Amino acid sequence: MLRKITLAALALVFLVGGAHAETAVPDSLVIGYDHEGKIDASPQACLAHVKEITAWDKAMTDKGAKDVCAARKRHVEAYAALQANYKSFVKAFSVDRRLDLPSAVSNLKVLIKACIDHKFGLTTGGHNIRIDIIENEIAAECLVLGSNLIKGETAKYKALR
Repeated sequence: MLRKITLAALALVFLVGGAHAETAVPDSLVIGYDHEGKIDASPQACLAHVKEITAWDKAMTDKGAKDVCAARKRHVEAYAALQANYKSFVKAFSVDRRLDLPSAVSNLKVLIKACIDHKFGLTTGGHNIRIDIIENEIAAECLVLGSNLIKGETAKYKALR
């Protein structure tokens, strides 16, 4: 009788313990916000955007394009850093079968998207080129928040191993 209980307990531990490891996490983190991963921070794209929505003189248009590009560049860089930190995060935490990495990844996506939605709720959105700048600044700030979170967790986890 004791042997049957022990075997049943081992089977249960194997099934429950292996459940987390069997669920794969994606290779890259997709948050699900507008224009995710498709931001063009090239000078040509920024200039075209400013010209499309304004009727400014050359000096103002050039300055506007620089401002738009700066915000877009921060967004692109924050997205790239998040993806790099995500890869390190997944690599570090995927070795421990006791953890629920898929849920952690899912919650990370929710956290970043909630940050973006929260910040959009606290802005009037601006007008003309400020619309683009504000959207990119908000995305960049929230991507940095998520990126720093998983970077810190990864470093802490690696230090404990």
